Amino acid sequence: MPKSDLSGASSPQKGEEYIEVWNDLVSPRDLTWSLVSCGGCVAIALGLATLLSSSLFMWGLGGAVLGFIISAVVFKPKRVVEIVEAEDLATGPAAPAIQSDQEFAGSGTQGEAR
Repeated sequence: MPKSDLSGASSPQKGEEYIEVWNDLVSPRDLTWSLVSCGGCVAIALGLATLLSSSLFMWGLGGAVLGFIISAVVFKPKRVVEIVEAEDLATGPAAPAIQSDQEFAGSGTQGEAR
């Protein structure tokens, strides 16, 4: 069974290959361009900090945040998430985990002070 069936999300069928990063599927092209844009923003920010004799750490952090924002705006998620009804969850592959979580939540013993 593909991982997309287990998580409830699937990627579009474009014929593009995806790689797994932190338990998520990403496009290698988008990942590469995101890394290049973040690295470029950090390099420019550090160059400015050096020219201004300012804090390298704060300028580098600002460049990283700017690169992240640019990457988040330019590269949209590729997954398609389908919302399913509660009855469908009881018969799906995650049904035993959902039931055990509900039983655990009903016990009320964790976190109580004695």
